[in-house]
Amino acid sequence: MLPSLHNAEIAIGDFLFPWGMVVSALGFLLAFFVVQLLERLELTRNIWHLPLFFVALSVLFGSLLGLIFAP
Repeated sequence: MLPSLHNAEIAIGDFLFPWGMVVSALGFLLAFFVVQLLERLELTRNIWHLPLFFVALSVLFGSLLGLIFAP
C-alpha cells in the first residue's frame, strides 16, 4: 500500500481531498478512456444502452480502484 494513502484525505496544496473522491474521479476517467477506445474500434455496436454501460464501467473501475488503494 502507498504510504500517502494511510489517511482518509489526500493533501493537494492546502486543500484536503477525500480519497473516495479521487478514486471515483480516476474510475470515471478510466471508464471514459475505455469507452473511447471501444468506440474507435467500433466494438460498441452490440451494446444496448451505451450511457448505462458507461455508468456501470465507472462504478466497476471506481470500486476496483477503491479496493486496491483503500486506506
